[in-house]
Amino acid sequence: MDDMMTRRGFLAAGASCAALAALGASTGCSSSQPESSDSDDDLATYTTATLCAGCANACGIEAWVRDEELWRFMGAEGHPHSGGYLCGRGQGLPSLTTSEDRVLEPLKADGKGGFTNVSWDDALADIADHISGADGKTALFQDGRATDAWYAKRFMAAVGSPNYFDDSALVNADINAAYTALLGATPVFDTANSKYTVVLDASGDETVRPAEVEKFAKARENGGSVVAVDPRYAGADMLADEWVAVRPGSELAFLLGIIGEVALEGIFDADFVARYGEGFEEFRSAMLRYTPAWAAEQCGVAEHAVHAAAQGLVKAAPHCHVDIRPGMLLGCGYATSFETVRCAVLLNAMLGAVNQTGGMFLAKIPAIDESVFENAPFTKVSTAGESIAQASGLGGASCQEALEAAAKGGADVALFVECDPAADWPDSAKVEEDLDNIGFKVVVDSVLTETAHKADYVLPAATYLEAESVVAPVAAAWSLAEKRNRVVAPAGEARAVHRIFTDLATACGKGDDFAFGLDDVNDALCKAYGVTLDGLKDTACCAIPNAAVHAGDAPAIGTESGRIPFAGDAFAQAGLDRVPRYTDPETTSDDGMPRLITGAQSMQMRTYTADAETIAAFAKDMAAQRAWLNPQTADGLGIADGDEAELSTSAGTIRVKVRVTDLISPEAVYVPPHYGIGSKEMTHAAGFGASVWDIVPRAREAATGAGMVCETPVEIRKVGA
Repeated sequence: MDDMMTRRGFLAAGASCAALAALGASTGCSSSQPESSDSDDDLATYTTATLCAGCANACGIEAWVRDEELWRFMGAEGHPHSGGYLCGRGQGLPSLTTSEDRVLEPLKADGKGGFTNVSWDDALADIADHISGADGKTALFQDGRATDAWYAKRFMAAVGSPNYFDDSALVNADINAAYTALLGATPVFDTANSKYTVVLDASGDETVRPAEVEKFAKARENGGSVVAVDPRYAGADMLADEWVAVRPGSELAFLLGIIGEVALEGIFDADFVARYGEGFEEFRSAMLRYTPAWAAEQCGVAEHAVHAAAQGLVKAAPHCHVDIRPGMLLGCGYATSFETVRCAVLLNAMLGAVNQTGGMFLAKIPAIDESVFENAPFTKVSTAGESIAQASGLGGASCQEALEAAAKGGADVALFVECDPAADWPDSAKVEEDLDNIGFKVVVDSVLTETAHKADYVLPAATYLEAESVVAPVAAAWSLAEKRNRVVAPAGEARAVHRIFTDLATACGKGDDFAFGLDDVNDALCKAYGVTLDGLKDTACCAIPNAAVHAGDAPAIGTESGRIPFAGDAFAQAGLDRVPRYTDPETTSDDGMPRLITGAQSMQMRTYTADAETIAAFAKDMAAQRAWLNPQTADGLGIADGDEAELSTSAGTIRVKVRVTDLISPEAVYVPPHYGIGSKEMTHAAGFGASVWDIVPRAREAATGAGMVCETPVEIRKVGA
């Protein structure tokens, strides 16, 4: 029997929770305030509202501090993602803060493969000398979840470099590009009130927001249907009534088959597409070539599965939607990921399921630019010059392309801020080569990562419980402004990232550009959002006035035309067609080699969480490092559950234990992206499992810059056979 929790068991666990607080009834997460202690020693106890850092959701947390140490914590009720609860990752992450693996003072490479302790002043002075000597040839790479990006970008502008890069190309570049091009807004999905939901590629990131469990349960209790379309059954798929196990990379065909039937039968919302769309007749004409029968053949499923999904959506419209799940399948997985997301958005629009109960809501977030700082005690800093990596037609610049360019002479100095390319980016061998070819490297992180081992300096960063953040918005039915608040003091000599940038700017002679405090930045942002800084310090999140979206509201479409482009020149200019079209996957299993897929597990996020002691222990107990193979595939290779297999691609070879399960397509092999860490100083994670990035080639989708991390055929053999 497979050890995966059943959907029924998962729903039962979620249903046992108390009812979640309604967002509309709350203006914040929870209050930070003193609390009476009932302990014998009567230690001072207080609560602090803050945000989790386990993933980009940044769920609200209420933390209790006793005697200046974290005592206990829980999810904040008023936050739209946590709803009073935390996922397993969020519950295990605090162990990073107290870990014995922390870097607690600046380190300088000793030239012998090790490090020596140095003072902050000496480290900053030497780093500043190298940056100043680079004459603008400095590059900075940062984790896309970072809330200190405002400081990082300002620092780079101050030192005369345009070369700031986040890692979105390896996360959700295709999703972000599609939302921008089609909606000019971020959609949120009314799962709880949906009568029919198609959950698309949830296994690309198994994360299920705590509040979502109750919402899926409510939808089903109200008679709604949930269908998961995915090559692997995991994450939110487990909350569905039905799983349609499509071939990896065929999700585009599945949606085109639905759209073709809807277009042919004329069962779309003609009034909506006329009022809010453009190019619809061109789009509809092009879609008539696609049928459920054709889609079923491409996807390797029964025709009825495609037809049933089409009819289920149509009958429920407009109280329905295709739920676009973030992660490494739709976000950056396939050469066709952008087109797949494009079709999902346009299908929701065809059905009129925009700003409708149970549908796709377009969140309202005030547009914020540098003009909000006009009355702040600092001036705008900008820089000219050409970046070493150019933006794609519909997306941003690729961090992979930038790293390669830096290694070829584009940058003399590179800073890696809370990101670990050596452990988290495709084609580990090429990443290592690129890092070796960059003359001077600085890593800012809380542990000695694999990238840190390549650095000239490692600067100790405060963890998420030890630092405040820059205010940021949260897209929701009632959008919020949120801010991370410090729970405990930084350990050792660790500093918050925003302070590190301020101190380094001063060492570079650019202190005047940072002659202000974090509160000055946040106060200006709060005024722009219509909330107060004191409120965020107290509750961590506050509702933005006039940012609620109600069923029936006219959609606030933020495209240049104010309409949803069913067809458009911008797509053609980016190398695509004016309308969506089907293209064969770049990788198929026709030659007998399954296609590699990957995606974050529910307890992990990249390798960022892998060294948290409680998370690492759980991963080991669950044997979470295993690759997944379908029994049909495994039998053909002579592999049994628990065997060790060798997986080879054009990029390299790894050895990994195998989990044989019917919860994955026979044409796919899944390898998790969190393991195979080589840094011995990450004691809880080192030596466990293998790194999928050793066998994923470096690639780039031209239209969006996405990494196409699931476009690789894999040769598999049993070790010892």
